Amino acid sequence: MKIAFCIPDMIIGGVEAVLLRTLNELLDTVKENPKYAGAEICVITHAQITEPLYSQWFKQHPEVKLYTFYPLQNYFESMIAYTDFVFVRQVRKLIFSLYKKCRRLSFRNKFSDIDVFIDYKNCSFFKELRDYKTRKITWIHGSIGYLQDNNIDNRLPMYDNIVGLTDDFVSDFKKIFPDLADRVVRVYNPIDINFIRNLSKDAPHTSGKYFCHVSRLESLQKDVRTLIAAFNEFYLDNGLPDIKLLIVGDGPQIKELKKMVSLLPSSNNIVFTGLARNPFGYMENALANILSSKSEGLPTVLVESMALGVLCIASNCKYGPHEILQDGKSGVLFEVGNVKQLAQIMSDVYNGKIDVSSITQSATESLERFSPKVINKQIMDLLWK
Repeated sequence: MKIAFCIPDMIIGGVEAVLLRTLNELLDTVKENPKYAGAEICVITHAQITEPLYSQWFKQHPEVKLYTFYPLQNYFESMIAYTDFVFVRQVRKLIFSLYKKCRRLSFRNKFSDIDVFIDYKNCSFFKELRDYKTRKITWIHGSIGYLQDNNIDNRLPMYDNIVGLTDDFVSDFKKIFPDLADRVVRVYNPIDINFIRNLSKDAPHTSGKYFCHVSRLESLQKDVRTLIAAFNEFYLDNGLPDIKLLIVGDGPQIKELKKMVSLLPSSNNIVFTGLARNPFGYMENALANILSSKSEGLPTVLVESMALGVLCIASNCKYGPHEILQDGKSGVLFEVGNVKQLAQIMSDVYNGKIDVSSITQSATESLERFSPKVINKQIMDLLWK
């Protein structure tokens, strides 16, 4: 069997890291199990991989062929300025129509021998794959609301299997899309606990007491503003304590967030670390790792925090936190966007009013469900269905 994983780009982020974990486990299984002998895996992207962490991985695994196939988009928009001339617009439309057909034909010829395409990030290769009769699987890293808001739900019928990351997602999906109910399955993201713990030993650390947040700062969906406002309220309510909030990550929102922080009394206690390719040192020594999102797919950062034995505080958003934290047994949940409630939870953690040890113990004991071995078996069963 020849399997192609399609992903638009490989930049530092949760989806990309999960893909590499998945590939590592698949490669080991193919080598060790005669049942899968001869299976070949390739990765197709829409952009050249420039991130050293990922480019190095592909150099170390030449058995995984890497292809860059630039996306179907209208390059002529930037070449021909907007005009009122109908003739020019019609010519541009004709040229782009021919261009798209040539690109799809080129893609089909290039990958005609693929047995299974895995569109790994929210149907991002639907234009290239829609004419294929070959089996197609898509992985949905997001909420159903995200699918609907971005018109991705219209692309779903072309896929033979649809993978969601949580049981709650699958349950809601079946209700909202009953015609596709028999195609959707749940597969958790694999988390290699020992690997994360080993990485934390070589990661940058910081001293003192602090809360930690790790994310790519690129959208309002992460709702870091609620986190910042809650920390500021906690800071004032507790008499300006010597404690910090570390925001680990980078992205388009960072300037706006820094401007917000600069106006707050707690500004000197809120630290933007920037991009950290290995954030596990920051996470490991935190009083708690906090997720404040409005919606998620499966927030891997929570499972990683659990693997490090650190308390998780998370918004009770769709989808993931409720399921990962076992309805509050393995972490602390708060209402989405509720600044006062999050500030109170921070105060309770800081003042020792929460039994952190029993919560983190419960979290550690629940991690087997995210084991790469467990997840890999589900993926292999899906591929060889």
